[in-house]
Amino acid sequence: MSYLPILCLDFDGVIHSYEKGWQDGVIYGTIVPGFFEWATEAKLKFSLVIYSSRSKEPASLQQMADWLAQELEVWKLGRDLHSSVPELLLRDFTFAHEKPPAFLTIDDRAITFKGDWTSPELRPNILRTFKPWMAS
Repeated sequence: MSYLPILCLDFDGVIHSYEKGWQDGVIYGTIVPGFFEWATEAKLKFSLVIYSSRSKEPASLQQMADWLAQELEVWKLGRDLHSSVPELLLRDFTFAHEKPPAFLTIDDRAITFKGDWTSPELRPNILRTFKPWMAS
């Protein structure tokens, strides 16, 4: 078995639409469009690990897994049964209770640090204006 680098995926705003923000921990939204198609390809190159601020609580990990399983089943119902695209399964994802040692992280609330704390995009007043994609 070959080693695949870990790709850490945030949950809210990356997989879960999260358009209303935090709602007492309720997972209320839908899958972000295109996620499952992307994940079908990405699983061939990466170990897909979901990590969230929710991940500290075992019950929350289970809620994320249950929600993703339900969304995955809905997505599968809409797919072409004769598609040559590999099947995507819940077991293609790992739900981590702590941040994994990832090769790369995809998060809707992050900025790439490029080794220079004097960069204009890191100025505190600029950081305060940050808006994730769903709030833009």
